[in-house]
Amino acid sequence: MTKERLVKPDKIFKFTDLFLDFLERKGSLNQYFPADDPLPVAGRLEQAKVDRNLLADLLVRQNAHFGAKPATFRAIEKFRREETLCIFSGQQAGLFGGPLFTLYKAVGIVKQAERLEKILQRKVVPVFWVAADDHDFAEINHIEYLSQQGEISSISYDSPPAQEVPAAEMLFDNQKEYDKIHQLAKEAYGATEFTPELYSRLFEAYTFGAGFVDAFARYLLNILPDFGLIIFSPADKEVKTASKGFFKRLIEGHFRIKELLDKTGRQLRKDSYHLQVEKKESATHLFYHNPGRIPLHAEGDYFLVGEKRLGLPGLLDLIDKTPEKFSPDVLSRPLWQSYLFPVVAQMAGPSEIAYFAQASKLFEAFGLIQPYYYFRPSNVLVEKRNEELLEKYDLRLSDFAGDIETIINRVSLQSFPKEVESAVADFRNRLERLYDEFLAAVKRFDETLEPMGKQTYGKIDFAVNGFEKKIFDHHKKKVAAVRSQIYRLTNALYPNRILQERVYNINYFIAKYGYSIVDFIVQKTNVESGKIQMIYLSEMPELK
Repeated sequence: MTKERLVKPDKIFKFTDLFLDFLERKGSLNQYFPADDPLPVAGRLEQAKVDRNLLADLLVRQNAHFGAKPATFRAIEKFRREETLCIFSGQQAGLFGGPLFTLYKAVGIVKQAERLEKILQRKVVPVFWVAADDHDFAEINHIEYLSQQGEISSISYDSPPAQEVPAAEMLFDNQKEYDKIHQLAKEAYGATEFTPELYSRLFEAYTFGAGFVDAFARYLLNILPDFGLIIFSPADKEVKTASKGFFKRLIEGHFRIKELLDKTGRQLRKDSYHLQVEKKESATHLFYHNPGRIPLHAEGDYFLVGEKRLGLPGLLDLIDKTPEKFSPDVLSRPLWQSYLFPVVAQMAGPSEIAYFAQASKLFEAFGLIQPYYYFRPSNVLVEKRNEELLEKYDLRLSDFAGDIETIINRVSLQSFPKEVESAVADFRNRLERLYDEFLAAVKRFDETLEPMGKQTYGKIDFAVNGFEKKIFDHHKKKVAAVRSQIYRLTNALYPNRILQERVYNINYFIAKYGYSIVDFIVQKTNVESGKIQMIYLSEMPELK
């Protein structure tokens, strides 16, 4: 059996029509994503709206705070040059580094930046946007791992803030809960030759009292120290101050924004695509932190800011005086990114691609250039024992997206004793031949007995089928180990009925293979395929 290397994304993996058409670069999406390559985007990018040196100084300050290594600061110095462009990706500040696809995004923009420099003949730096303004605690407070018993288990920090504050304000400040995740991590990852280093590096980033965003950024840079990755947190007063003009435009132009979003939404539905996010008619696409993060809504000539009603002048004045209390929503955030940085390209997942389609018409309205979009890398890490099972049972990734019992039945049938299978088939053939001879003799005696003869054969056949099923059921009981293997394999490769990268965390693999696995992932990740890539850990140099 040839190893499965690249798997084409398909509806069976719960991908949407919009995303699948995006991968095919179908003409139906040109109105949402007009650039067919990054070159024309680079040619249209003009001077950034925000001073480049101000941003570079801010990036130096932030990345120094996050413990970045020299390669990151060299990348920031490249960014200072007027001709340098950026490729972005980003994610929420998930516990212990978040799910695997977070790491794949970071790896993807590092490798894609190198390609873009050759294509564009210009400097391109990779910037990772941490969603520090996001307030969804339930999205970032936990991780999952595969237990020694092959079950999906989790580690969670169960001490939510009293209000829906931005992630930048969420802290590991509950000693009992912090001690719990510390202990659960050690129970989850065990004791191997690699875990002392893992625990040292992990808990140097995730210290008691640290913020979710700070800890996340520190650990991501610790995992990828030498690749020139730049981390950016938008929840910074200096960033917000430089963004006052953008926030004001969101408010001043909210009628036009609504009109464009409504028009795009109608077109998406007409094209048989879905809307990734539904917004209220009154939405202004801006949040206010006071201290909980609340959406601002328009009501006639006024704006609702929590329990306050402000006119346009009053709200603009509030933005002027306290810009740090404002942040865009999911549809206006991509615009903000391009307002701040010269973004030539964005690497994104399926849901983000759908967001970007919805927001596509807003770029022109804001005088901004829409980036070129790439699908982020999508990997499945396959351990040696799972690789052997895939080969033994002739299984593909798509098999696990279907009914697992069907796989078990198929595998059980394949391992059915050949002598019993042969005996059953031989008996059926002989029975059919002998009964045909018997029925022919009966017909010669009295043709009116033929219907009863056929009916009798049906009863015999039914009884034989029942006996066959009983034989097979006994076989299935004998292959209980196979059932266990298939379910464990499913939990490893397609847990919770979704791709592995959306469930598990890199630390499970680091505990077993060391930090060299990160270098192996970087080496193996293909940023050009647009497919799901199977990465076989048996091919790591250390394991050969």
